[in-house]
Amino acid sequence: MKNDVQFEKNDMIFNYRVAIIIKNDGKILVQKDDRASHYTLPGGRCELGENSINTGIREFKEETGINISLKKKVGMIENFFVSSFNGKKYHEILMIHEYELNDRNLYNQSSIANIEEKKKAHLTYIWLSIDELKNANFKPEVILDMIKKDEFQHYIFD
Repeated sequence: MKNDVQFEKNDMIFNYRVAIIIKNDGKILVQKDDRASHYTLPGGRCELGENSINTGIREFKEETGINISLKKKVGMIENFFVSSFNGKKYHEILMIHEYELNDRNLYNQSSIANIEEKKKAHLTYIWLSIDELKNANFKPEVILDMIKKDEFQHYIFD
C-alpha cells in the first residue's frame, strides 16, 4: 500500500488503478463492496515501478489467491469523480485489461472468495451477465461497451 501510485495535492487525489475483466460463458466477474451501492470490476492500484498488466495479476492473486494471465489490453479511462466513500475529488487513470483464470475449473464456481484480510474483507466476487450489469448500478458504465469491442479504447470523463 505504501508504494501505491496515489497522492493528494490541494483538494484532489490522483489514483492509478487497474481493472480486471474475466469473462465466463457470457458473464463477467464483478466485485461488490458491502459498503457501496454499486458493482465494479476487480482490481487495484499500481505500485510505483510496476506496469499495469502485472498490477492486475498481483492484485487478483492478493485478493483471491488465484493466478491469472493476460488475454488482451482493453482500454483506458481518465476519470474525474467525487468518491462516495470519502467525499473527495479524484483524478484517476484506470487501465482495463482482460485476463483469464489459469485454473479452468474455477470457471464452474458461482462466486470467488475474497481471501484478503483487513480493509478488503468486505468484497465479494460474482459472475453477472452484461444485461444484469446494465440493470444494476455498475461503475464506470462505459466498461460495458468497451468489453464488446476489439480495439483498445480511451475515454475521458469529467
